[in-house]
Amino acid sequence: MSLSAAAVALTLSPSTAHADNRPAQGTQSGVSTAAESASVKEIRAHWTPERMRQALRNDLALPKSSQGAERSSSRSGIPPKAGARSAHAASPSTTSTTSTQFMTSAAAADEISVAQEVPYTTAPQYALVGRLFFDDPTGAPHTCSASSIVANNKNTLWTAGHCIHMGDGTGDAGWMKNFMYIPGYRDGNGPLGAWAVKTKITPNSWMESGDLKGSDYAALVLDPHPTHGNLQDRVGAFGYLFASNVTDYSDVYSAGYPGKGYNRTDFTGERMMFCYGNTVDAGPWNPLDDRLSMDCDMGEGSSGGSMVHGKNSTNPQIVGAISHHEADGNGNRISNDQFSSIHDSQAGNVIDAANAA
Repeated sequence: MSLSAAAVALTLSPSTAHADNRPAQGTQSGVSTAAESASVKEIRAHWTPERMRQALRNDLALPKSSQGAERSSSRSGIPPKAGARSAHAASPSTTSTTSTQFMTSAAAADEISVAQEVPYTTAPQYALVGRLFFDDPTGAPHTCSASSIVANNKNTLWTAGHCIHMGDGTGDAGWMKNFMYIPGYRDGNGPLGAWAVKTKITPNSWMESGDLKGSDYAALVLDPHPTHGNLQDRVGAFGYLFASNVTDYSDVYSAGYPGKGYNRTDFTGERMMFCYGNTVDAGPWNPLDDRLSMDCDMGEGSSGGSMVHGKNSTNPQIVGAISHHEADGNGNRISNDQFSSIHDSQAGNVIDAANAA
């Protein structure tokens, strides 16, 4: 992955697969899409239990930033500016339980920066977040985290750009492949089984230069599950709020599957973990740096996990995706801060491409 000296990305773990009759690759509105060539059957066969274990042992290094920018104090949330793109969260169609009941214990404290395990439940909302398995371009297996996001096709995930493309300017050769998603993953299992990805979408600026400040995010469109149908109908989906120059949100919930962390030795990647608190501007004195910063010690494996604003409201919305952390000159992490690229109109273009897939 080609990154500037000021940035380093979160750990991955790969595997992708798809059904037949995939859409053709294309580029629109500064966004690139690529279809998975493998069939659903091929993807399921590819991800044997042993290969999944290999992926969990093969975390990639998180993107890192050597810039220890002074950050502003947290505020209670800035109203989105005119022109912000947003969508309301969706409840599962199979139950009257709203998606806001997902992990209701998250706000037990004003801030949870030392990640805690998400209490397990078989309720559909537990599966709004899941484990993403895939292969990198060399064929090595890896993992990331991802979340269900509202889309017209009712089968879309939100994750980090570095989880689906190397971000090194290699174009088509840089796509990850053989993706398999397990919603609500826990200890090698998931309440809804495995889902194959059919379309990958990320900004051109991520593909070309690994831009951590403005474009480390992506969407993945799933094939409907043969038993469970559309993911959004089955588990619901987070809404989203994508707004330029808005970085400070309160009531933010961040969830993923870290295999490593800051001063942590207990992460295994097998259990969903969460942090809770506020996001602030990562570069308040730099008008060109509107990354979101949040206190959270999750590391490799949590890449792509969503930062969700308003988890305790009636409308939890994705405002960011776990992307990278700070590091010293030797690449060692120096704080518990985790960062997301700013999610603005370009993120809206990614959703538009997912809706059209």
